[in-house]
Amino acid sequence: MSIRQMLRPESRLARNVSRGMQALKPSHRSAITVSRTTVLDSLDLDSATRHLLPIGRRWDYLLGTSRRQNMLVGVEVHPARANQVRPVIEKKRAAHRLLRDELIDARCVRCWLWIASGRSTITRTGPEARLLALAGVRFVGRRLHLEKELGSD
Repeated sequence: MSIRQMLRPESRLARNVSRGMQALKPSHRSAITVSRTTVLDSLDLDSATRHLLPIGRRWDYLLGTSRRQNMLVGVEVHPARANQVRPVIEKKRAAHRLLRDELIDARCVRCWLWIASGRSTITRTGPEARLLALAGVRFVGRRLHLEKELGSD
């Protein structure tokens, strides 16, 4: 589902939506592998919400995908150390609160994915991963394989 389609008509974020993955920094774009899924549009949520949320509490991106009806994907590229788990969880919570006013249905952000920027001390099965899972965030390591994380239709 396209981000544009899911934004409320009065949304302050609409002017920041870009085609495909153009809203992502090139170094972040290269950390995402896409094959069957089409990324319809993207939103640099960090930049778009700079005036609304304090520094360090802004989620990086939203992706609109062709995979499922009413499905957007939140992507955060962030250092993956144990002491960064709580800040990432707070970023997700802040983004979710903000998006309740911007999206037709905030539940359309079906997954919140964390990509490690650089070396990681977090494992997918360790205590940090469990804490993230309870908060609705999935740690994917240094590369995001979109199809693998979204599952099958």
